Amino acid sequence: MFAFSRRFFLLISLVALVFSIPFAQAQPKPGPDKAPLRIGVSIDSVKVERWQTDLAVLQKRAKELGTEVLTETADGTDELQFQQAQKLLDSGIKVLVLIPHNTDTAARIVDAAKAKHIAVVDYDRLIRNSDVDCYVGFDPFTIGVLQASALVQQAPKGNYILMGGSPTDNNAQISRQGQMKVLKPFIDRGDIKIVADFWVNDWDPLVAYTRMSETLATVKGEVTAVVATNDGTAGGAIQALEEHKLAGKVLVSGQDADLAAILRILQGTQTMTVYKALAGQAARAAEAAVSLAKGEPLKTTSVIPNGKKDVPAILLPTVAVNKDNVKETVIKDGFQNVETIKQNLPKDKWPLIE
Repeated sequence: MFAFSRRFFLLISLVALVFSIPFAQAQPKPGPDKAPLRIGVSIDSVKVERWQTDLAVLQKRAKELGTEVLTETADGTDELQFQQAQKLLDSGIKVLVLIPHNTDTAARIVDAAKAKHIAVVDYDRLIRNSDVDCYVGFDPFTIGVLQASALVQQAPKGNYILMGGSPTDNNAQISRQGQMKVLKPFIDRGDIKIVADFWVNDWDPLVAYTRMSETLATVKGEVTAVVATNDGTAGGAIQALEEHKLAGKVLVSGQDADLAAILRILQGTQTMTVYKALAGQAARAAEAAVSLAKGEPLKTTSVIPNGKKDVPAILLPTVAVNKDNVKETVIKDGFQNVETIKQNLPKDKWPLIE
């Protein structure tokens, strides 16, 4: 009887073991394959309104695609950005989205990423002489053309000031080339005279204000137009013009369609800005980063040379915005809110946006 019970117990145990094997094999295996995809974002700074918008949309879209986003902000410091990028590269990311402070020295960040077999999406500012995998942004040459064209249409003759962006940003240099393509024939004919030409470190509005104030004193206020390369520097220039009672009398260009710039355009102190659909740009960058992380083909629209290679590029459209088309552009797209604009303008300016 005891022997039979023991044999029966062994039989039951064997059956249980046999049925447990497939069940054990069916269990998910924990490990690196189950870890979420990670992408890193290294951004120069979020001090300017547009970069806050870009970063928020990029993070949101990447998370919608099931990707974890690690972000570092360098506050406009080359060495800090390099250190932060190294930290991101060591954190298990598959792709680095890089918005560089210095488009020349940022190539070392790209080299560091490549050494770790991490892909790089170059965002908005074209990194020179680098092996980036993709560029997502706008054509800075076209932006320069739009800026200068808007000014010469209203003032084909007169004294012009060239106010470039940061000298460490390659896009500022390319935008200047676009501006000069338009201006050069007028300059060669003697119709336009360049009375001052300077660059604004780190796109800083305070630097723009200071340089503009100095220039106005030198040229004794005899200025027709200021070719400012973005809205921040335009704002600094206009502040100086206001102090010399010249705001609204001197044409001023810009870029980014910041709220403050749209208000100035409707008030008549800024002539135009270049509107870039930043939400679309940031979303496309997130999608490109996730595609690279998954090893999927990129959906690029063009190529852009950076001095080392022709980089696969996603180039988005730009449009010149003035007081006549604010409603059809930035308001229609929801980039700027009509109620916020009304709250910041006297009522006699409202019909321009209704």
